[in-house]
Amino acid sequence: MKNLLRFLFMAVIWSACQPNDPASFGVEPQLSAYADQAPAAQKLFCNSVNCENPYSQEIYMYRPDGRLSRMDQLNQTASGKLEMSFYTEFTYSPAGQLTNKVRYGKLGGDARWVPYDESEYIYTDGLLTLERCYFNQHSPEQRVLTGQIEYVIRDGNKVEQKWYDAQHKLYNRVVNDYKNNTLVRETWYGASDNVIRRFEHRFAGNRRQISEYMPTSSELISLVEKSYDSQGRLSSEETKVINPLLCTMQAGTIRYVY
Repeated sequence: MKNLLRFLFMAVIWSACQPNDPASFGVEPQLSAYADQAPAAQKLFCNSVNCENPYSQEIYMYRPDGRLSRMDQLNQTASGKLEMSFYTEFTYSPAGQLTNKVRYGKLGGDARWVPYDESEYIYTDGLLTLERCYFNQHSPEQRVLTGQIEYVIRDGNKVEQKWYDAQHKLYNRVVNDYKNNTLVRETWYGASDNVIRRFEHRFAGNRRQISEYMPTSSELISLVEKSYDSQGRLSSEETKVINPLLCTMQAGTIRYVY
């Protein structure tokens, strides 16, 4: 009887963790553009689909030319109030290329905001090719290189990314495949060039489903569904955990405000 109840319980969990209409999604992109990088005013992170009580929030500010200048990150305190934890500032070259990004936080009980993570961006022939990553250590003050990311841009699309540690040792890379200038597949490789993560993108009208599979099988691990508004801008992301062993994880929702 105990085993039967356990089986029924797992069956209910498995059913609850399935996507609602996978058959309606196909491999062909349905919109002319999926603007995942559209300039949102706010980004809300929630535990519920309707996002009544966000546990985190990002607020974006832009320069007169439309480029992102600052992002404030707010997180929920023990009292349930959202308070700013970090903010990030973005710097551009006279040509309008992003050259520097610095995230600031408060050091211990000190009221001063100090730099933490930092990135420098390098371009070759006008294309982003390298990002150097730093951590700003305090007491004593020291700017420490933590690694770098190499980018390969082709026809306006990021087709490959490689992550290196501070000693320039490769530890993973991702290869992106596109169809009609829309990302449809992401394959992650480890340091020994073994596949460690696989993502497939499928489409239905203004929705995109991103499914993660086991590296060496067709078993589905998790799924994220993105929705886009009438202008093709990303409006929401809903995480749907598929694997029954992972369904104790709470599905999450991200809402975008323009």
